[in-house]
Amino acid sequence: MNWFGPLPGSREARALSCMAITVALLICGISVLRGFQGQTFMGRPLGGDFVQFYTAGKILNQFEAARMYDLDLEVRLQHQAAPGTSQDQMLVFASAPYVGLIQRPFAALPYPWAYVAWLGFSLCLYSTAVGLLLLSTGFSREQRTTGFLLGISAMPFLMESWIGGQISVLGFFAVALFVFCRARDRRFLAGVALSLALFKPTLIAIPVLMLLCGRRWRMLAGVVTGAAALALVSIQTVGIRGCTAWLDTLKFYGKLATGPTAALRRHKYVDVGSFFHLLFGNASALAQVLALLAALAGIAILALAWWKSAAWSPAARDLLWAATLAGALVCNVYTPIYDTILVGPAVALAAGVMLSRSGRQRQAFGGWLVLLYLVPWVTQSFAEFLRMQLFTLVLAGFAWWALQVAHSEVGQSESGAGAYPTGGSSYQQLLGLRSYAAHSRTRNFGLRLSVFLRSYSPPPTLSWGRDRQAL
Repeated sequence: MNWFGPLPGSREARALSCMAITVALLICGISVLRGFQGQTFMGRPLGGDFVQFYTAGKILNQFEAARMYDLDLEVRLQHQAAPGTSQDQMLVFASAPYVGLIQRPFAALPYPWAYVAWLGFSLCLYSTAVGLLLLSTGFSREQRTTGFLLGISAMPFLMESWIGGQISVLGFFAVALFVFCRARDRRFLAGVALSLALFKPTLIAIPVLMLLCGRRWRMLAGVVTGAAALALVSIQTVGIRGCTAWLDTLKFYGKLATGPTAALRRHKYVDVGSFFHLLFGNASALAQVLALLAALAGIAILALAWWKSAAWSPAARDLLWAATLAGALVCNVYTPIYDTILVGPAVALAAGVMLSRSGRQRQAFGGWLVLLYLVPWVTQSFAEFLRMQLFTLVLAGFAWWALQVAHSEVGQSESGAGAYPTGGSSYQQLLGLRSYAAHSRTRNFGLRLSVFLRSYSPPPTLSWGRDRQAL
């Protein structure tokens, strides 16, 4: 029963996307104009969080590289670059050292122009990543157009990552490239692509753990190779002392995310820890216990599914990946709203499977798609005033739904396979002997051998499922 009427169609999705893009362009344009005049917009200086990445590039350009994580130097340069920044504001650069190399060309420009250049760069990179995801599915041209507009107009990208000056687009591109390579059975390259998101280890920590649980050795080899290469680049960039300072910064962030402190604006985070801290209060020991138990339970459920997934069908594995990418955002120790753009690859994988489905499963996916698109627009206000992070519930629900559909795919495959005797059964062997005996008097040895071997082969449907490469 559909209580809210029919779900929005392609026409409504495009109209809604165009409205969101128009509003975002207006806000961005006004912010840039006021920023060039040295003024803030809606209480925020030009570029938002971009100033912390800009100063990292500036330190590499003008100071000793090992000082990239010198907080006193960072804060001083941030206030110089963006004079509208509040005097008590402190943005801590906690990305891997190699990210500073990406920011060096931008840091060579005056800050306002650097932000404008970053807007263009991040939009191009994100658009490319969305295109890679759409090419990894079986969408028609019209569906790809609608999917592209929905992806571009998603609130976590438009408002939080793009206008907000965040670098989540780098992680999004890495995961999209991973999905693209995986769809083409380039498993080692897929692992290398996934490792590109290690500038923020929490982005892919759970997916990499699931690769280990699922015994996907070739992908893991790619991740390890990519990580080793990035480690060498980081050491070359800031030295051992700089890399040690980065690890110390990560520990600092870990204490902020998992502790009872109120330093984090919890309404801007969707991880399960922030969900319970909002619900019960930052100082609540109950919040910490419940967050730990919920995260461990979620990871254990995913790990068990991955352990059993070696013989799953390609569709079931796609849904498992969708559940993993969405569930990782919830079970993580630290997931700000701008990092939830990583649910995009999960949606693309699930959408590719739902193309061949009809009825309740496809309708349910449409409902989840509506929630994943609309809830981010209201979830922060809801969390700030009512102490309930709605988007956490939506992400967890979508991950659970994808996992349940994956299990149903496995059940259908097993019931279908049970209708046929296996190639090694006594039944098949008896058929082989009888077929061979029936043709044993012919002088055509090739015919006799062909009949005998063919009787040992499983049915074509089983052969197709067995021969598909594990992705």
